[in-house]
Amino acid sequence: MTKKTVTQQKFSIRYKFLFVTSALLLFCITAYLIMATTVIRNDKLNLVFDYNRSLVTNISSDVNSLFQNSADKMELVAYFFKIQDTRSIQMVQKLIADSSELVYVAGSEDFQSISKEFHKDNEFLKTYNVDKDFFDSHLASKIPFKKIQEEGEAIWNATLNNGPPLIGYAKSVIEETNSGQVLRHYAVISYIKPNKILKSLSSGTYNEVFLVNEDGEVLIHNDVDYMKGKKTVDDAIVKMAQTAPAKTSVMKLKTSNGDILGGIAKTFKNQMSVISTVSEAKAFSVVDRLLFRSLLFALMIGTLAFIAAIIFSRHLTQPLENLVGGMKEVARGNLTTQIFVKSRDEIRVLAESFNSMIDDLRESREQLEEINRDLELKVKERTLQLEKQNQAVKSAQEALLRTTRLAAVGEIAGRAAHEVLNPLTSILSRVQKVKQRLEAQLTQEGELMNDITQGWKSDYKEGGFEKLVQSWRRPSSLNPEESLWQEDLENLEKINNHMKLEWKNLISDTDFLIKESERINRIVQSMRNLSIVKSEKKYHQLADLMNETVNIMADYASKEDITIVVSQPESDLMVALDKDEFLQSITNMIRNSIQSIVEKKEQNANPLRGLIQIYIASKGENVEVRIEDNGAGIKEEHKKKLFESQFTTKKREQGTGLGLNISRRFIRAFGGDIQLEKSTNGEGAIFLMTLPRMKKDERLSA
Repeated sequence: MTKKTVTQQKFSIRYKFLFVTSALLLFCITAYLIMATTVIRNDKLNLVFDYNRSLVTNISSDVNSLFQNSADKMELVAYFFKIQDTRSIQMVQKLIADSSELVYVAGSEDFQSISKEFHKDNEFLKTYNVDKDFFDSHLASKIPFKKIQEEGEAIWNATLNNGPPLIGYAKSVIEETNSGQVLRHYAVISYIKPNKILKSLSSGTYNEVFLVNEDGEVLIHNDVDYMKGKKTVDDAIVKMAQTAPAKTSVMKLKTSNGDILGGIAKTFKNQMSVISTVSEAKAFSVVDRLLFRSLLFALMIGTLAFIAAIIFSRHLTQPLENLVGGMKEVARGNLTTQIFVKSRDEIRVLAESFNSMIDDLRESREQLEEINRDLELKVKERTLQLEKQNQAVKSAQEALLRTTRLAAVGEIAGRAAHEVLNPLTSILSRVQKVKQRLEAQLTQEGELMNDITQGWKSDYKEGGFEKLVQSWRRPSSLNPEESLWQEDLENLEKINNHMKLEWKNLISDTDFLIKESERINRIVQSMRNLSIVKSEKKYHQLADLMNETVNIMADYASKEDITIVVSQPESDLMVALDKDEFLQSITNMIRNSIQSIVEKKEQNANPLRGLIQIYIASKGENVEVRIEDNGAGIKEEHKKKLFESQFTTKKREQGTGLGLNISRRFIRAFGGDIQLEKSTNGEGAIFLMTLPRMKKDERLSA
């Protein structure tokens, strides 16, 4: 056997490790410095922008509030400009004096000089040790009368070299007649002390913050020399503020003094701009110092890391050499060899895993033989389990099918019970009404008959027929002009008439009960094939159908003290539909309205007069029937579920949730529809039923 030559080691893994470690360390330091420089500078830039934006926004809000308050006071002054009433003038002066910012308010009629003074803050003059005629003499020359007259409003810097900081603000006022003729044109002029604004400007410790008007004139500056004209703001900054399109913006600008960062906020009708600037070099000085310190720290850490890598590289490579030696023994075929590594790191885990792999290989061979022996038995057991599971699935499917069939039968039975409930309610209401009528009338008439017969029997027992005739001839106690015989005859005649009328009413009530019973029979028959609506459409007068509907529900409504009012439709308004199904639908809806009113009565302590109004109107090719009630209404969360099967908000004994679903189904079978038009919880509801109207050519063919 030829012996293989062992490759000599040229470059130790230790030095490779040191080289790679050093390269990675250098790369990480460089990447960190680049990334830190970029991120920190960007963060600092955004921080500067955010700070300036926030600063100018807050100050602009203060400026706007100051000038808006001053403008309101000046409008009041304009209103009393020509009023000579002493009380009114004193009231205006007191109102202006309450404002701590307005130090002087006057008026000008010729737009050349001050013609009238309204307010002068003497305390302000004492504080700054200036003359009493400071406002109307020293500052008069700075008032831009021409601009006030032409543009209607002006804001200017009113600060003098030796004077206190002031801002001038004036408004032009034009009084006209209703026809547009100018009656008077004058100006209201004021001086505002910007102490609060100056205090806000001083919050920008590192920033140069100032306020300029639309002409670029500095109104307020945290350096008073700018307000007095001793220093000027760079023209590029002012131009940037004048041309800024947004109300609030930030800027990075090159100026004669270097690059600057800042923010601009326009205020008070865009007539002024608050500007905050800071030198870019000043803003990033802290960043540069931080980056320099980071570089020194990174170099120190890199040096320490390199020294540590040299020290520990030997401890890292020694276990690798032991691992390589053990693998060579295994490569020679010695599977009993075990590799031992003293280190407590991943290399030891690798050696132990290799040893475990050899042991697992030996054990796996033994387990494979055992698995082959038991495989056939396991397959048989698993097959038997699958057969049992399949049988259980089949049983579950059959049970589910039976349950589904029972649910379908239950739904059909529930629908039938609900549809039978409407005519059955009408029958019960009519029977109760007949019972009450018979008890009221027959009891009274029976007592009258009993009185007559008892009187006759008593007279007959006392003297026979002659005595009875004599008693008949006696005058009536109720009407002396008539005999007792005439009185008895009149009472018997009344009883007879009442009996005839009652028999007639009983026949009518019996006919009604027969019709409703027949309708129940037809409902039950139709429920046998409920999955398909088979309507027998015929043409009917809508007026007749509505009258019959009201007659059906009259007893139920009367029992609950509810009035049903129907607007009389057109006499020739005909629709094609199945009469029984239409009556089911319309009585379902009226019954729901009655139950809603009853529910509201139970909730309301005050007496409620129930009212159901039915409006019928022709619209195009359709007929619209609106059913409106003053019941409890429908909650918002229930509106989308109204027409779903088995949805109900009633008690279990009052409904099954099938009524509206079946009603809509019937009406849609006629080519129409039912929908909830309007409802407010606690204020009733309006349902809209549409039906196709019979056309003229259809009437002729019918």
